[in-house]
Amino acid sequence: MRKTAILFILAVALAAYVYFYEIKGGEERQKEKELAEQLFRMDKDSVESITIRSLLQTFRFERSEDGWLIKEPVETMADESPVSTLLRSLTTAKKTRTIKIKADELSDYGLDRRALTVKFTTKNGVADSILLGDKTSIGANVYAGRGDTLVYLVPQSVKSNADKSLFDWRDKKTIHFEKAKVRQITLRSPKGRFTFVKEGGDWKLTEPLETKAERSAVDGILNKLDFGRIKSVVAETSDKAAKYGLTKPAYRIELFSGAEKAKSGLSFSRPKGNTVYGKDDVRPHIFTVDTLFLEPFNKDLFGYRDKKILDFERDKVNKINLLYEDTLLTLVKDTSNVWRLNSGEKLKSWKVNSLLSSLSSLKAEKFVEENPPYLMPYGLVNPEGQIELFAGDDPLVKLDIGKKKKDMVYVRNPRRKQVVTIKESKLKDLFPKKKDLVEEVKKETSQEADKS
Repeated sequence: MRKTAILFILAVALAAYVYFYEIKGGEERQKEKELAEQLFRMDKDSVESITIRSLLQTFRFERSEDGWLIKEPVETMADESPVSTLLRSLTTAKKTRTIKIKADELSDYGLDRRALTVKFTTKNGVADSILLGDKTSIGANVYAGRGDTLVYLVPQSVKSNADKSLFDWRDKKTIHFEKAKVRQITLRSPKGRFTFVKEGGDWKLTEPLETKAERSAVDGILNKLDFGRIKSVVAETSDKAAKYGLTKPAYRIELFSGAEKAKSGLSFSRPKGNTVYGKDDVRPHIFTVDTLFLEPFNKDLFGYRDKKILDFERDKVNKINLLYEDTLLTLVKDTSNVWRLNSGEKLKSWKVNSLLSSLSSLKAEKFVEENPPYLMPYGLVNPEGQIELFAGDDPLVKLDIGKKKKDMVYVRNPRRKQVVTIKESKLKDLFPKKKDLVEEVKKETSQEADKS
């Protein structure tokens, strides 16, 4: 019995030893090892300032409420991406090896005056730094140190993420704004002056005329300003604006944001070869973009206005009148959602859906005249064709078809009053033949007739 108790106590002691020393102790030793391997023990979000110094230049960054700022060699906004990458690189880098050297051997590792020095301070006032030297002869590492006789091997990416040019570090957006808050845009270009106003979720042109704007064209303006990036900076101050064609810019864009319509703007020069000069109103530097950057701002009135001729909700349509070449077809959706001619023949549903798709996507090829006093020249007094869509007995939209001119046809939506042209080839989609609409009735074979 006593022997069994002793064995039990020894087993418990052994288990305790294994748990506390081998398992828990192993975990602690692993943590200590990982901490010892870390280049820096800090949270990247706690860093408030960074200084990078080399033989040729010094960069100093400070964190602000609006993001990182470059304070030296110029004062401007920084690109958040490379700064974040640098901080992530520093805070996750590990020392893969530590070498003990003599003080006079630092130059052999590039850790003398040739080294790249990275210093930082945190919110709590903690300061630290690292010297980044030469690349190792084997492996993707560089030598690093703190000026003493200990040299570390760290990933080469730590140095490459710190060793950048001013242009690499600086903010490359042409203008800063919140796209979702923009309520008005004014654009002046060689093609004219245009004003866009947001009404609900749609954009409206108010200048040079009042009409619905092409949503994709307005989105193209905002997307280019939001996602486009500069190619270079040619001047840090605006006193050379005349030299770069910016005192009388060829392109001027102003954005009005929020309920108070806070204004921001920028200007662009005429292209010089493949280069365009630009300047944001609130920042002093003059930058360049390529000529493709101007594409969304270089449209005429036709390019910016909505070219859709008919607006209607397809799900509400349950009656269609098609009148063309003295033939009237009336298509009606019954209570079972089956399309039929008013004479009863069942129609091919895909054909009717195709017709509705053609009508909803119908776009003007040219805007001929706004509010014309006379419709006779266009053959629209007594139209050669008409399309009417109904929701029950309520008319939804109407389209009048006028004369043909070459390969175009004059058409008019009476509610919009403007005369536009569409391609003549579109008529076969808008006025399908009866034989193509009606679903074929399966004929009984003689055998089936005998069985019945």
